[in-house]
Amino acid sequence: MGRYALALSLFLFFLLLGNARGEIVQHFDAGGNLVPATRKSSPTSAVKVQKYSVAQSLGLRSDVHYEFYPVFGKTFAEIVKSAEENGPFNKKTRKRQTSAFAWSLDWSYQFSYATEYDEENDILHCDILIHDIALSYDITVTLPVLTDDSSLNDIEKDLWKNYIAGLLESEHSKVKIVKDDTQESILRRMGEIAYLMLDAEQEENAERLIERHVREETAHIGKETIAKIREKLDQYEKKSASGASSNSQKQSEKKQP
Repeated sequence: MGRYALALSLFLFFLLLGNARGEIVQHFDAGGNLVPATRKSSPTSAVKVQKYSVAQSLGLRSDVHYEFYPVFGKTFAEIVKSAEENGPFNKKTRKRQTSAFAWSLDWSYQFSYATEYDEENDILHCDILIHDIALSYDITVTLPVLTDDSSLNDIEKDLWKNYIAGLLESEHSKVKIVKDDTQESILRRMGEIAYLMLDAEQEENAERLIERHVREETAHIGKETIAKIREKLDQYEKKSASGASSNSQKQSEKKQP
């Protein structure tokens, strides 16, 4: 309760006595680089699921944009082969994959500041408050969609449903790594940008120097955050690949007499 009261009093102090700045928006690609703003579409309204897609019945996230590519076949094996041959191309592995995951991170915030001249040391103390932080994750998941399931029997339809469920589980695990596991850390680190010391002769340029400091520090947070996300995603993909390889080996051993 005491910490909350202190934070509230500081916020009111900056509103009443500080200098408020306009909104700052920063966009980061998956490599952690600052990039120009891009126009986004609504995650759910952009989803166009064809008649025989089972993905929608398995549960789609409202905060994710979904894209689908068509697959064909008269048996489950033929459909899986179609997905493996026609799925999106992975530039990193230089191979096609049955599902794809793309993401970027944006945020906007405002900041206020108050300055105090230290006559004894001839320096300018600058207290900073970043507030109204809004995080935005642009996430796209690409999945196969079966355009005609009339030739499949009930068993093969269940196999296809389980296949899509496995792809969704994998891609949604990546969404959690990108989005759900990072928000608290970002907000905490932005809150730590609270002070800058300037020379007294820099007072007339204080506003510009403080804004540059805030932009550079938040950009640094973005780059480090995305580097950690990429590391976690790589670890997850390696673990998934290892598990898939292990399961394949076990199935092969069971088939041997």
